[in-house]
Amino acid sequence: MPLIFRGQDVTAILGNPLTAANSLYGILSVAEPTLLTGLADHWNQHRDRTPTVDGTAYRPALGAFSAISSFWGNTYSDQRLAGVLYGPPFAANTAAVTGANTAAGFLRDFEAARDEAFYVFLQGQSVNELAQVSFLSTYYHHDVSELFVQRPHSRMRAIVSRRVIETAQVMLRILYGNMSMGWGTLYSTRTLATTLLLAQMHNRLLAPYRSRVTERPVYNQSSVAFTLLTFSYVVAQSWVDARYEFDQGRWYYFWKLLGSLLGIDSRLIADNHAEAGDLWRRFFQAGECRGGNGVPYATNLEEDRIDAGLVAGYHFAPEANLLQWVPAFIVTQLRNAPRWYRYFRR
Repeated sequence: MPLIFRGQDVTAILGNPLTAANSLYGILSVAEPTLLTGLADHWNQHRDRTPTVDGTAYRPALGAFSAISSFWGNTYSDQRLAGVLYGPPFAANTAAVTGANTAAGFLRDFEAARDEAFYVFLQGQSVNELAQVSFLSTYYHHDVSELFVQRPHSRMRAIVSRRVIETAQVMLRILYGNMSMGWGTLYSTRTLATTLLLAQMHNRLLAPYRSRVTERPVYNQSSVAFTLLTFSYVVAQSWVDARYEFDQGRWYYFWKLLGSLLGIDSRLIADNHAEAGDLWRRFFQAGECRGGNGVPYATNLEEDRIDAGLVAGYHFAPEANLLQWVPAFIVTQLRNAPRWYRYFRR
């Protein structure tokens, strides 16, 4: 069954690589090829220097993301990259993706969206949904499941726990702008470059794998677009169900930009909650995910759809290094106290 989204048949692009021309990754690949190559080299060098863990093929990646935040120049700053995106040759294509006509407008909207996403991510409701549903529901997708089945350490609880925590740490860096603490607050944020580094890491690590089910590369438009939904739509639905107050427009704008920086085609990214729910259903109905027309409710994990070994290997155990985000959590709660006051006054 074809995958129809917003009235368009997007079936033909599902197996494409994460280099869509109508994505911010695609635009920056043309506008800043040296930066993209530099980030790929940075990742390769870090990976070569990082030892594997416990005799497995797993190599921790967080150090590569930490390293670019310590650079004092302007090379990686969001402000400079926004200026590149809105330079004369690229402004129209960028505006078509972001909806903002100027670099200043884009940075304003982007920073507001990132701030909203940071607030949502740091709440107990979100942490519980992410740990209990989001990570595991990525395995619904045939290609994602195939990828991890082919990586033996994906069934080892200790390694899976480290991988999940590492993903959380990278996301927190993206949400916080990937600034070093202390003196680092004096210079620009680096969310765009940090997300581009994540894209390059995935390109290098996952591109060689092919699915035995779909017979296409597993790191493709379909698998990454669906993975984006497991974090954006699943968490948002849990907030809607709980009747918590959040800015859905800003929340989905953040995910739209993050997905675009990963190279997802704009035709596969939802702009709002209704579209996200529609896209979620269509992934299952089109056979991209396990289970056909019996579409699972977003916040209720159906483990029988997932490879049993992957379920058994999943483990989430918080680590002490996550405590560094407690001050940011406290500040975020204080800044958003009016929302909670209105919620508890209902």
